[in-house]
Amino acid sequence: MSLSEEAFSALVEGGCDACPSKKLTIEALVAQKLPLLGGEVYGAPSWGYKGEDLVRGTFLIACAACKKELFSATACPRCQADGGVARALDQENAFPLPASCGRCGSERLSALAFVPATVVYEGKRANKARTHVAPEDAGFHAYRVECLDCRALEERRNPCPLCAGQA
Repeated sequence: MSLSEEAFSALVEGGCDACPSKKLTIEALVAQKLPLLGGEVYGAPSWGYKGEDLVRGTFLIACAACKKELFSATACPRCQADGGVARALDQENAFPLPASCGRCGSERLSALAFVPATVVYEGKRANKARTHVAPEDAGFHAYRVECLDCRALEERRNPCPLCAGQA
């Protein structure tokens, strides 16, 4: 079961209920934007999600000090398929990043991918999200590519780009 925004806020503002720590580690599957040139990442990726997307993608909240789990979910945050989080973390990308636009041939593209991210909250303050996956790693799931010249789009919707379940 996923968290509501109210429940998420209450958890991160309240901190750990087993120790005095207010510092929590949030694990989530969220969108990352990657600039591509010739099918390769060039430049720094950026985060392509809003706050509510972080809440929706959250699958684990744990105390940074004592490691107590305050929330965990196993269903895919996108399609709600049972066991979707584990599949999303273990499976490799099924939507290859193209080297060029299928319409105009441009090599300048932008991709969106779901990736696992870690965010550390302390009270109402959050650190910058971090990920440890790259396009060649399990857990990276591209789902949309846009040409920066002609704006042509390619997008994967079914099966679910995260867990391969039926969305």
